[in-house]
Amino acid sequence: MDLLDLLFPKKCVGCGRWGKYVCRECEVGMWEEEQICPVCGRPSRYGEKHKYCQKPWSMEGLSCFWAHEGIARKLISEAKYRYYYDYLGELLVDGLSFLDRPEFAKLREFLGTRPVVVGVPLHPRRLRERGFNQAEVIARQLSKRFEIFDLRLEVETGLLKRIRDTGKQVGRTREKRLEAMKGAFVVNSKFKHKNSNQIQNSKFQLTKNVLLVDDVWTTGATLSECVKVLKQAGVKQIWGLVLAR
Repeated sequence: MDLLDLLFPKKCVGCGRWGKYVCRECEVGMWEEEQICPVCGRPSRYGEKHKYCQKPWSMEGLSCFWAHEGIARKLISEAKYRYYYDYLGELLVDGLSFLDRPEFAKLREFLGTRPVVVGVPLHPRRLRERGFNQAEVIARQLSKRFEIFDLRLEVETGLLKRIRDTGKQVGRTREKRLEAMKGAFVVNSKFKHKNSNQIQNSKFQLTKNVLLVDDVWTTGATLSECVKVLKQAGVKQIWGLVLAR
């Protein structure tokens, strides 16, 4: 046990037991059983986009760890609004062990292309208020954990910029969320070729693929807008990865 654990002992958000943020007994109820197509939202065995869902500027696939309910919902909320960075880290330490499950086979294939890991950015105002970007924390933790699988993936947190503060999306319909997200993101100009809108950066010399990371998928409005901006700038393939849906 380290000094931080002595000063600030961990307590399970589910049952109150000391030792971990989520004890083994409570962790059992956190698995997401079904992956979905990121375009239509219908079930998809591997989280792949359906062949008949050929919407422009869409993701190739989406992988989700947990259902956004119960303990998982509370844990992610605690991490986001109470500034407990290590909640997210601990969540991923155990969570990545189920990458060996069959439904994540296509995600593993995509990771084999050595994509650049990009977290969905916060607006600068929200970042100042919160003090950290939960998607960036997740992206960095994922990059570290992927090394267990002999995958060394670069993280590029400055690639996307959020130029409009869209406010909290809770309670909005899907249509209003989509409308609010229009024009909210741009590719950072320092990554663009001076004579075009295309990305030109050393980390993209060997791959044109991006693993796009966020904490929660609700309607998909946020990730969809990020995908559109990235693909318009030359990114070839994008796979979304979220903690919960």
